[in-house]
Amino acid sequence: MPAERDSPDRSRPGDGRDDPTPPTRRGLSAALLAAVRSRPPAEIALVALPIPALLVAVSLAPGTDAWRLSLSTAGVFESRQALWTAFASSFVHTTPEHLVDNIANYWLLLAVAYPLSVVAGWRRRLLWATVAYLLVVPLASAWATLVALGGLTNAPTAGFSDVNSALLGYLVVVWFAALATETGGDGAEHGRTAIGVDARWSAVVALGSLALAYLAPSGVGYFPPLPAVGALFALSAALVAVALSAAAGRPRVVGLDLAPERELLYVTGGSVAAAGVVGSLVIVPFGSNVFAHLAGYVVGAAVPLGYVLADG
Repeated sequence: MPAERDSPDRSRPGDGRDDPTPPTRRGLSAALLAAVRSRPPAEIALVALPIPALLVAVSLAPGTDAWRLSLSTAGVFESRQALWTAFASSFVHTTPEHLVDNIANYWLLLAVAYPLSVVAGWRRRLLWATVAYLLVVPLASAWATLVALGGLTNAPTAGFSDVNSALLGYLVVVWFAALATETGGDGAEHGRTAIGVDARWSAVVALGSLALAYLAPSGVGYFPPLPAVGALFALSAALVAVALSAAAGRPRVVGLDLAPERELLYVTGGSVAAAGVVGSLVIVPFGSNVFAHLAGYVVGAAVPLGYVLADG
């Protein structure tokens, strides 16, 4: 997978460092509109339209109900039919409401992941990560689902939420990657530690969120808390945090002096990521497949973490 990156967007639209006036709703809306207009329309369309169009087309096509994956399937590679339904089931939905919900979640995630990718210089990386998610996550989530629930029932499973969970994992990492490009001026210092955030801290958050998923009670009875697994993820997060503190120092954002619009992007992105983790991995709605969500989230975070490590 290509590891090259675009030039980070260091522009600060509406930078008001010398203006203490707080941002207004109109000013923030104007900045958002200006940011959208600054990108090529074809690029915006490529991000927003093809996948929802594919999901709608599959939903309208006759016979696609047969593409759902049966939980009575012995394994992903049991037969050609099993392999096909393991893959295709991620692109079919049980009801129109199910379809609309997944498209809305896709747009919500991309609405923050895309501008953060622009800031981080990861536009092409977002494209390649999305391609990888579309090809790998359906099979990974089907495998995880069958390992956990296979043979318990012949109920079908379907939906794009596993790929959305992968985009959630991407969002967690790109949030840090974008923030890592911000500086507090020309080599600004805060005490003896440079102002800024090392993108590798995203691994701590990813591991911590997995610990939360396994430690907290979920909304579905088939996924009870697993303290041993949760403790393992928590310990891993703590060890990575200690190692990063020694190697790169603690994250320091006080003094970055970001433009209000840029701050809003980080606040919004962090809020969407936190709500996504809670809503898809912790407080899981009845009928949701938390194992598919977990598989998608792990793959989703692993790909951009590979980018971060490749950058050194």
